[in-house]
Amino acid sequence: MNVHIGPKIRLPTQHGDFDVVHVVVTGEAGVIREGVALQKVSGRSPLLVRVQSSCLFSETFWASNCDCALQLQASLARISREGGLLLYFYEEGRGAGLTAKFKAIELQQVQGLDTRQAYECLNMSVDARSYEAAAAALVFLVKNAPICLLSNNPDRENGLRQNGVNVVTRERLIVGWEQPAVRQYLEEKRDILHHDIPYSDSK
Repeated sequence: MNVHIGPKIRLPTQHGDFDVVHVVVTGEAGVIREGVALQKVSGRSPLLVRVQSSCLFSETFWASNCDCALQLQASLARISREGGLLLYFYEEGRGAGLTAKFKAIELQQVQGLDTRQAYECLNMSVDARSYEAAAAALVFLVKNAPICLLSNNPDRENGLRQNGVNVVTRERLIVGWEQPAVRQYLEEKRDILHHDIPYSDSK
């Protein structure tokens, strides 16, 4: 895989200013993943890193049954305070794409299927994201610096580490637990996708 980095710009946000670059990961078939990296330089070690997959409904329209927008904002706030990097990839539907995401949600709403069952009906993986692409981008951006991964997903931690990222620790990023619809989604992530989500209010 090859990583291409565009020019650096400054992005002012409600959490402070970030340095931002355009990130494109390519392979033999062309573009594999595209997104941006937001960085706040500091001397913190291990470096705080969040790998965020796009979620149109949550991040743009603030859907009330998803924690993606809450995770994004919590990550930016933490990185702004302590320094670190947020890698944001366009990976709707956990890499399946927006069309598949619509079909899966329709199956959930009409037939009462859970996330895994809906994607299985579409003959698709419930999580089609490429840890290789994210790892290639991170290795390019942070070299071999030790990182603290902000994630509830052990598979992401293992996938990044197996592909050369120096993940020395992982911290949970659980937000929205107090909201019933979000809590139900978090419990589904725990029970179906095996994310590191608690069974009680203690996080």
